[in-house]
Amino acid sequence: MAEEPASFPDAEIIVVRTDDAALPTRSRNADAETVDMRLLRTIGGIVPADLPPISQLGLETALAAMADASKAAIASDLDCWRDWCGEEGRTPLPADPEDMVRYVNALDARGKKPATLARRIASLGSVHRLMGLASPAAPTDAPMVRDALKAVRRRRGALQRQAAPLRLGKALDPHAAKGFTLAAMLDACGGDLQGLRDAALLSLGYDAGLRVSELTVVEEKHIDPQEDGSATLFIPFSKTDQEQEGAWAWLSADTMRRVGAWLDASGIKDGPIFRRVGVDRRRARKTEPETALARTTYAIGTAPLTRQGVNGIYRRVAYAAYEQGLVTLPVGKLTDAVKALSSHSLRVGLTQDLFAAGEDGTGIAQALRWSSPTTALRYGRKLAVRSNVAARVLSRVRG
Repeated sequence: MAEEPASFPDAEIIVVRTDDAALPTRSRNADAETVDMRLLRTIGGIVPADLPPISQLGLETALAAMADASKAAIASDLDCWRDWCGEEGRTPLPADPEDMVRYVNALDARGKKPATLARRIASLGSVHRLMGLASPAAPTDAPMVRDALKAVRRRRGALQRQAAPLRLGKALDPHAAKGFTLAAMLDACGGDLQGLRDAALLSLGYDAGLRVSELTVVEEKHIDPQEDGSATLFIPFSKTDQEQEGAWAWLSADTMRRVGAWLDASGIKDGPIFRRVGVDRRRARKTEPETALARTTYAIGTAPLTRQGVNGIYRRVAYAAYEQGLVTLPVGKLTDAVKALSSHSLRVGLTQDLFAAGEDGTGIAQALRWSSPTTALRYGRKLAVRSNVAARVLSRVRG
């Protein structure tokens, strides 16, 4: 571990650069398997012994074309299918359409959401295609399987629970001031090293409407400052840009001030700018013949924040905002309101703010890199009513 004390006006504050070895780790397995290894291990545990040989090059190519998040989801879904087949005495691969209908009904009885059921069946289809078991079609495409999913959606509805939005606040929409807002969260961030990082993270994530996978890989070299104090942010890749053509987003002058304050204090020059910050606080001790001053040591690693780390920051800052009286919530609603926040909350909040400002779904989808206007509308369908064609026309004649 190399120490490079930062230039702080308070000599009792020390910033340490580290390779992360000194920071607490959540995983005890230093040699954790890759998502490819996990998926292949899971498939290998259920593949039939008499499966005809498949092309290793074809399998490797198919895996290389898939996003890591997709492979992790398939592995998790396949674990669920394997466990159910074990309990019911069924053959996992190749899957029988009738077994999949029973599987859908069993998961529905456990309260799983329609979107979850659809994803798990889609994952099984992907596995069959990977293993050459989808000729001429995967069993997941059987009409009875599609009908089973459709029946669940008709019975339970397809409305999905979304992350609680973190909207800007009164400055953009007076109606958005209920509950947690970005303005309140920013005010709750302290002036210490963690607070500077948290404020920069929140502000940049909101302006650019970033997914957490995009937010955690932002580097200083991706930010192009402009003369008016704002900046453009280059986004190397995203969920909807797996071929890494790249995209750009706009950052406000306020965000640039916060990012600059964090970079100056942390001394980060390259690599991801949003990292874990370990804090070691020691109280003042009185010894003879002098007093040992209180000391706070911040350890900044090199690894980027994880999705869980970002979620933890949002929720910690939310509690701080409530304790400081910046947020008003009904009695007993605090815990649920905080739990509803996630790494997607800033993206949902910006989407809703843009709808409230009268922007249409097509423009919002383009700005936030949604896969389609339909996806954007799902997050702002109620607010979109205020800017649709009926609202625009009738507001002129009916007031």
